[in-house]
Amino acid sequence: PGTFEYNDSCGNVYLFCDPSTNTCNYKGCSNSDYIKDWDTKFRPIPVRCNNTSYCPDNNSKCLPLLPVGAQCDLQRDDECSGSNAICLNKTCFIKGAPLGGNCGEDTTVYFSQDADENLIQQTIIRDNCTDGTYCLNSVCVMSKPLNSPCDQDRECLSGSCSNNGVCIQGPDVFHVIKPWLWGVLGTSVFVFVILVLGLLWILHRYQSKKEHAKIAKFFEDNEEFAKYAMLDDDNDSYQDDDSRANMNDSRTSVLFLTTPDYLKSQALSTSHKNPSSLSLHHPNPSTNRF
Repeated sequence: PGTFEYNDSCGNVYLFCDPSTNTCNYKGCSNSDYIKDWDTKFRPIPVRCNNTSYCPDNNSKCLPLLPVGAQCDLQRDDECSGSNAICLNKTCFIKGAPLGGNCGEDTTVYFSQDADENLIQQTIIRDNCTDGTYCLNSVCVMSKPLNSPCDQDRECLSGSCSNNGVCIQGPDVFHVIKPWLWGVLGTSVFVFVILVLGLLWILHRYQSKKEHAKIAKFFEDNEEFAKYAMLDDDNDSYQDDDSRANMNDSRTSVLFLTTPDYLKSQALSTSHKNPSSLSLHHPNPSTNRF
């Protein structure tokens, strides 16, 4: 008993012991896409086999599937050909023994460690009985219902035996939902959708009213501004007409400032002060005739 992990004398992750030559050769196939401690930079991971062949535990190369009755590696059901094939006691069988029929079984004891590194022993018993039955004293008998005492998962119809030795519903088993629960679920979903749509409609209406109010206020303000602008234009036109009329009436009283002519200004001022002085500067034409 142990882990039953394959190991050979080569002691290298890349090599296997070839029994035909008793030498170490490179592995030629793999059962997974990952191999612990394998460096792909040194050597690519070996190919996986197709559905018509299998890779043995030593990873030598892909081999054809084995027929019923052929020798197989420990619990390697994938090495046997046919549907519902099973490897019992390193021999390929078909898992099809009926209720009350003769059957065979193998027992394997594994040792492993839990999270606290405590040693755990696990016993696995396998048989070739059909689903819903298990092998007891080389005869297929009916599996047990829920809450029945059990020692192995295979003894329960649910396929799960608890640590307390009772058949329970397995964690990966689908639970049957009653029709009325489906009805409640469907109604709840329908009501939820209606509520969401109603809330969205109310929100849309509220935002739409706000936008319409903004648009209406915008146009009202524009109309008011237009009215005030027209009144201002009329007042400006009236004031312009009045100013033009006043300018026409008062043109005679407008004073224009220019550069003064001092001689002319002096003459004008002298003539206004002493009109008789004009005769001194301008002789009388009547006296010049004589």
